[in-house]
Amino acid sequence: MTVSGNRKKKKDKDKPKFRISFVFLLIFASFVACFTLYMRSDIDISDEGDTTLQAPIVTTQAASSAVETESIALDDEGEIVSTAGINPIALCDDVGEEYLESCMFVGDSLVVGLSSYGIIPEDRVVASIGMSTMTINDTSIELADGTSMLACDMVNAAAPENLYILLGLNLMSYYTDEQLLAAYGDFVDSIDRTNTNIYVISVPPVTAAREEDEENPILNSDIDSFNSDLLKFANSRGLYYIDLNTALKGADGRFSEDDAEADGIHFKSETYTVMLEYIRTHVYNG
Repeated sequence: MTVSGNRKKKKDKDKPKFRISFVFLLIFASFVACFTLYMRSDIDISDEGDTTLQAPIVTTQAASSAVETESIALDDEGEIVSTAGINPIALCDDVGEEYLESCMFVGDSLVVGLSSYGIIPEDRVVASIGMSTMTINDTSIELADGTSMLACDMVNAAAPENLYILLGLNLMSYYTDEQLLAAYGDFVDSIDRTNTNIYVISVPPVTAAREEDEENPILNSDIDSFNSDLLKFANSRGLYYIDLNTALKGADGRFSEDDAEADGIHFKSETYTVMLEYIRTHVYNG
C-alpha cells in the first residue's frame, strides 16, 4: 500500500471522531444556554413593590405544628386591606393553653376578672373597672409597684404576639356606635402592630333579668347592633373578630343565668374557662 493510501485511510478514520466531538459540544452549549435562561427567570423580585406587614408565627407545645398568622396585606397607599373574608374567625383545633402565654388582654371589668380569678397573670391583663372605649385612651392604669401607665403604653412595652380587646358595653347607652368605635379606633392606632396581632372580642350578651331591670336595663338588641358595627370596624382595620357573644348566648338569645353573676353582666369563674376555650379554638391560622 502506498503512503498516500495510508494517509487517506487515516483521514477517513478521523472523520467520525470529529463529528462526535462536534455533536457533544453542540449538546453541551445548548445545556448551558438553557440553564442560564432558567437561572435568570428564577431571580427573586419580591423586593419590588413589597407591601405586606408580616405577622408573627406562634408555636405551641400542644399543637402538632406552628400556628401561623397570614400576613395582612397593604394596598398601594399603605392602608390595611379588609379582613371581611376572614371574620368572624372560624373554628379551629385547640392550640392549647400554652398559646395564652403569648396573649395580652385589654378591657373593662369583664377583663379584670381574668386576673382577679387568677386565670391570667396580672402582667398580661391591662384593664380596670369602669374602663370604656371613651376613657381607655387617656386613663392611666395603676400598676403593682404603685406607678401608673396608659393602656397603650403598657401594651407597647410588653409587645405581645397576640392582643385581645374587650370593650364597648360601658357607656353604650350614652354614646352612639360611631362615637364608641371612633375612640376604639384611636386606641388601635396607638398600638404598634409590627409584631402584634390584634383580636377584637364581641361584647357578650346580658341575662333576661338585666334586660328587664327597671333602673338600668341593657338590651341585647343594642349589644347586637354594636357588635354588627364592631365587625365592620374590624374588617376595615384588618383586625381579627372573635364572636364570643354568639358562643355565650342561650337558646333565647340571652346570657344564661347559670353563667352570670347576679348583675346579669359579669362572668362567673367557670364562664372565663368557656371564654378562653373559645379563644383557643378560634385562632386565625391562614
